[in-house]
Parts: sequence; C-alpha cells; structure tokens
Amino acid sequence: MRRFAFSKISSLFFILPLTALANNDACDSPGEPSALGQSIANAALKEYREFSGHRIDAEGRLVKFGSVESEAEPLIESTPGMTPPDRFAWRRVWEYWRTLEKHASDQSGELKISYLPGLLDDRRSAGRPREAELRQLLSGLDALAAGPMGAAAREAAVRTALNDTPWSAAFISYVMHQSGMPDAAFRYSATHADYIKRAFDAPEGYAYRACDPYRTRPRGGDLLCYARGSQPLRGFDAWRKAARAPGFITPAHCDLVIHVDQAARKADVVGGNVLQSITLRRLKLNDALALSRSHAAPAKAEKEPACTGLSACPRQNFNSQHWGVLLQLVR
Repeated sequence: MRRFAFSKISSLFFILPLTALANNDACDSPGEPSALGQSIANAALKEYREFSGHRIDAEGRLVKFGSVESEAEPLIESTPGMTPPDRFAWRRVWEYWRTLEKHASDQSGELKISYLPGLLDDRRSAGRPREAELRQLLSGLDALAAGPMGAAAREAAVRTALNDTPWSAAFISYVMHQSGMPDAAFRYSATHADYIKRAFDAPEGYAYRACDPYRTRPRGGDLLCYARGSQPLRGFDAWRKAARAPGFITPAHCDLVIHVDQAARKADVVGGNVLQSITLRRLKLNDALALSRSHAAPAKAEKEPACTGLSACPRQNFNSQHWGVLLQLVR
C-alpha cells in the first residue's frame, strides 16, 4: 500500500514539470504569424492612425503628442481626403464600449462618473469621491431634459464617463471584434486580467496561451502585458501563481503587437488609454528576439525629485513597466 502511494505521488511530481516544459516548448516554437494575427495587427494600426494618437520611442520618450480621449475637436485625417466615420476621439472610445457590450452585456455598468458633492460651489469641499453609473445618469437625463439642452447634457455625461473610466481593455475588445474573434476564443471584458487569466487556464479553443515575455518572441497579433498598481505582480511566475486563485483580479495593461523588425530587434505595439490616447510604442528586443529586460521596471522605484516650478524634471521612461505576460496567438 505504501509503495503504491509513493508511486502515485512520485508520478504526479514527474508529470507536473513535463506539463510546464511542454507549455514552454509551445511558447518557444510558435511558428509563423497567422492570417488572424495579421488581421488583429492591421485593425489595431488602423485605429491608431485614425485616432491620431501618441507615439513613444524605444527609449521610452514621448515623441508625438496626439489626440486624447475626451477632445471635442475633429480628428486630423490620417490619410488626406479620407474622413474617418467617427471624427471625434471621444466618440471612437464610446464605440469601443458599445462594441464590448455586444459580447459582454454585463460590462455596461463599468462606465461611471466620479464626482464630489458640493465641489462645484465650494472648492474647499472635502470628502470621498462618489461614483454614478453612466447608464443610470443617462436615464435620468432623458426624463429631465429634451431638445438641444438634453442632447448637450447627454454628450457631456458620456465624455465625462469616458474620461473617468479606464478603457484600455475595451479597446482590446474592439480590435478583437473588428478581427472577427468569436466569444469562445477570447474573453471580452473591460478588465485585462479576465482575458489574461483565461489564457493561463488554457481552455480548449481559446485563441491565446500565456508565455514569459522575456523568453518568447512576439509576433503580430500577440499581446504584451504588464502589471500596475501599488503592489504589481512581478514576473511571469508571479502571474502564473496568482492566476490560479479563484476570483483572480489585478490591475494590468496590455498592448497589441503590430510589427516586429527582426533586423533592428524592435517591436511596435499599440495600446489604448496610454496617456489618455491610443499610443504606438517601440520596444527593444534581446538577441533571442524576445522582450529586452532593459524595459523592466526596477524592483523598488527610486524616489525622484518633484517636478514643480522651474526645477529640473527627470526624464520619464514610459516603456519601463512590470512586463510579465506575453499572450501568444495560437490560432
């Protein structure tokens, strides 16, 4: 009996490393970029161009300041003579949310407006900010105001909610929708952690597998993700362990890989709600053509001098993040 028990236990410990190795092998040998991957990359690049967003170079410097999420001015035409269907940045972001609701109707309550009672009348008002769901506010405005004033109030409410609510995951969902990604293959959500966890769970038919970004070559259509917040997950192993927990949730952000220049060892990625815009950033790759560790945020952030008044401001590296997961397209 003891011998049988020991045999079972030893077999279990033998199988687990083999499973991990098999996953690593799959990540290390992804094959050529697929037609779906190219479609995803093209959709992300098209949206970036029509949004006329920001640009960050390989050193993490903001080299182009583009349109931002709540602007009321018409977007600049990315192609002369070609006016995009949504001519305003805020209206495009609104469309990301409307598209997300087609796949996940429970996400409609995610759009909220933050407010502090009394602040309009008294700038010294203190207290905890409150939130109101946009759908409830719009319903109330419909009942209170009609005509031009009602339309103005509705637009103002929507633009405020788009400004107050993180929309980067809604952007990813929009791009997946534009590429024809079915619900069974991608977890449409307003939260990045939802579709990242699904990749770790690896259900049959899911379009992505979770890989280590510092050892896996990115391809068009893949996603590069980093942790955010005051206690970010640090590294792929931390993500893999945390994602096993029931109800897993953590602040995160993902960018879509749109192009890899192997000769230059660079990758271009596009993400939404980066500095309140759609932003294209260039990332360095290492000799193995995986993400360079030069982009890894330090384990402990150094305290920088305040950038106020006429004092010198330290240069900020917008590519220095807690990169921890590459979602590799497997379709």
